[in-house]
Amino acid sequence: MFAISLPRSIDYYNVRIASIFRDIALVDMEIKKKDWEQLTPFNKKVFYTLIMAGFVLNTLILVVPIYSLQVFDRVLTSQSLDTLFLISMIVLFLLIIQSILDILKNRYLHQKSAKLDALISSFFYQRLTIGNGKNSASLQDVREIKSFMTSPAFSLAFDMIWAPLFLLVMFLLHPVVGFVGLSAVLLVGGFSLYIYRSKTQQHADSQVATSACRFASEQATTQRDNIQAQYLSDGLNQQFQHMTAERVWFDQQLGLTSTTLASIAKCLRFTLQMAIMAVGAWLVIENTMSAGGIIAGSILMSRVLQPFEQLASTLQAWQHANAANQRICDYFANLPQSNNTTQFSDINGSLHIDNVSWYPPKAKLPLLKNIRLKLEPGNRVMIMGASGSGKTALCQLLVGLSQPSSGSVRIDTASLAQWDANQLKGVIGYVPQKFDFLPGTIKQNIAHFDQNMNDSDVISAAKAIGIHQDIVRLEHGYNTPLGPTALPISMGLAQAIAIARALYYRPKLLIFDEANAHLDSIRLEAYKQLLLQQKQQGSAVVMISHQRELIACVDWVVTLEQGEITTAKKAEQITAEQESKVREIKQAVSHG
Repeated sequence: MFAISLPRSIDYYNVRIASIFRDIALVDMEIKKKDWEQLTPFNKKVFYTLIMAGFVLNTLILVVPIYSLQVFDRVLTSQSLDTLFLISMIVLFLLIIQSILDILKNRYLHQKSAKLDALISSFFYQRLTIGNGKNSASLQDVREIKSFMTSPAFSLAFDMIWAPLFLLVMFLLHPVVGFVGLSAVLLVGGFSLYIYRSKTQQHADSQVATSACRFASEQATTQRDNIQAQYLSDGLNQQFQHMTAERVWFDQQLGLTSTTLASIAKCLRFTLQMAIMAVGAWLVIENTMSAGGIIAGSILMSRVLQPFEQLASTLQAWQHANAANQRICDYFANLPQSNNTTQFSDINGSLHIDNVSWYPPKAKLPLLKNIRLKLEPGNRVMIMGASGSGKTALCQLLVGLSQPSSGSVRIDTASLAQWDANQLKGVIGYVPQKFDFLPGTIKQNIAHFDQNMNDSDVISAAKAIGIHQDIVRLEHGYNTPLGPTALPISMGLAQAIAIARALYYRPKLLIFDEANAHLDSIRLEAYKQLLLQQKQQGSAVVMISHQRELIACVDWVVTLEQGEITTAKKAEQITAEQESKVREIKQAVSHG
């Protein structure tokens, strides 16, 4: 007997979600191309499985046409209720088998797609956050393939290859019925290809216009204050009106084409259905086919045309999914064959920059030229220079955001490429010139969204830069939300939080790129104390700044000009030179 399926309890779903989470956590994130080939729907194993499932399911679909033949040719002529009951029970059993097989096939596809989404999405997100790989593959590609696997378009392709089976049965009913069915397939298939070719370019134009309008709307939202302050609204509004008119026109053309072709396709389908009925009736009148053949032929015609009627949307879905799959395959083909990173012990945090030069993408001249610098634990260096001299580019090289065109950046004699990314977060603390926060609380952002965060470590990092009291005075304290959609906080507090984030793991090397630019006098004093504490703790500091009052808080001062180090002096020497100049000026003024 069949049991009624009751809704699952919430505990059941929690267990299933936890199971998926464990699978993701335990997976080796060094996924290779062969692993992707096993997960992707574009592999032989999946194809063979669906081809065989399609054969069985499409064969079972013949049960209903055969049943109609038996009812008209045997039951009605013999007037036997026993025969009707027997064949009805057989057909009912086969239909239940068909339904179970169809459920199993869909369950197989959903499980495959869920596994692909869970494992590959986690893999790509990890690569996205650590910046590995130069590729056009994205999480969106994974989602598109996942959706494609569970869409009707994926299964319809495997139903289409069994169309000859239905045509064969139609020919067995009568050659004329088979010829009508074959003509209908060619006609509907050809018209679907025409629809696909007609709508492809229009759909692409509509997508481009829609994306342009969406981007303009997002920019208007994010740049609202700037637009109001610069009085740009009239010009931007006129520009948006032109973009909207273009989008509406493309959408209108696509809509008209779609509705027109859909109406023609509907008319064609009804005409062909009428044709098979008329041909069947003619053959019955001529006594060359039984009356049951009319119903059987109509059912077979409807079934054989179903995948061809949706050929246009099927082709489009396969084209997009195949392009996404190719991008992911290209990415895996370019992955390193092995993991060359190492977990180091006894870390000192010394920094070695050996003859580093760096060319920006597509640039012919280097932005940094032959940079040489050595920083031992506890040493602090301040880098000064005019805008465009390469200070920020140097910081990005030091944290691995860019790779040197020549030379090397090493920590404790090992190049950055040799360090494991998870270990580097405890070695390097970085405050970029243009800092930002991810959606989350202050506590989460300071703790790097660590699921095992320690509140005392978060508070210690905040106290180190002197903002603990500022944070607790907020309405929600450390649970105050940050991010693009959160209520804004002052730039000074935001920059101090960014500094606290860099301090959370107590790194051996700190990279500060204009980290004091927005600090007020009180927080600037805390910043100075922080620099002094880092020397006492044995941490090295690379600091970009234009404020000369911070020279007293470092050991060395380096000047960059046009990408080259022009001077490198001890801070005491520069302080002495400044004091000497001040005395000379005072003497000149007093004698004047």
